Amino acid sequence: MKKVVVGMSGGVDSSVAALLLKKQGYEVIGLFMRNWDSSVNNDILGNPNVSKNICPQEEDYNDAKDVCNKLDIILHRVDFIKEYW
Repeated sequence: MKKVVVGMSGGVDSSVAALLLKKQGYEVIGLFMRNWDSSVNNDILGNPNVSKNICPQEEDYNDAKDVCNKLDIILHRVDFIKEYW
């Protein structure tokens, strides 16, 4: 079985791509790249997109994790906050 890594964003495109590849017989592995964290980068004050004391990237990760759980796909989380900053 061929193996493929899919960058999982928590959105529709990556979720559908993972589903279609899995249906085609690939062993799909999910990868979530954590590039920004509002709390780590002190970007919470004045940021209208931050709600519920959770960074938007964390919400994206939770969405990607939910999709991977439903598709029975392993999801790896890689942290690039320091490099991105």
